[in-house]
Amino acid sequence: KTNNGLVMVNFYSDYINCFPNNISEPANGTLSQVADHIDYIKEKIGIDHVGIGGDYDGVDTLPIGLEDVSTYPALFAELVKRRYTEEDLMKLAGKNLIRVFMDVEKVRDDLRSQEPLETLINQTTWENLPCRTDF
Repeated sequence: KTNNGLVMVNFYSDYINCFPNNISEPANGTLSQVADHIDYIKEKIGIDHVGIGGDYDGVDTLPIGLEDVSTYPALFAELVKRRYTEEDLMKLAGKNLIRVFMDVEKVRDDLRSQEPLETLINQTTWENLPCRTDF
């Protein structure tokens, strides 16, 4: 929120259906749990900072009811039941992402005259830092 950025809600079931609220076995989450995550982020930082990043090409388990992008209308129908406005849905569907990328392009333009940094980072600085969650 501070940098006017975006949290993309990932559909990976191990993120959606995780302890202490996991409700199903096997671990596939549900469409309703994804909507719960969207609700949570919206309540914490506002609808302007939430997006949908299903990660269909990067995960092996997906929530029941969100198996592919053709199921997005079902997710949006669930959000309508939760009193999301048409404007809220437009922001989730891409309006927020477009806003962020417009801001990124402004930064690009502001930094255009600067040369890239070519400072090497010492390997010991980063080699033991995790860059992803391990399950």
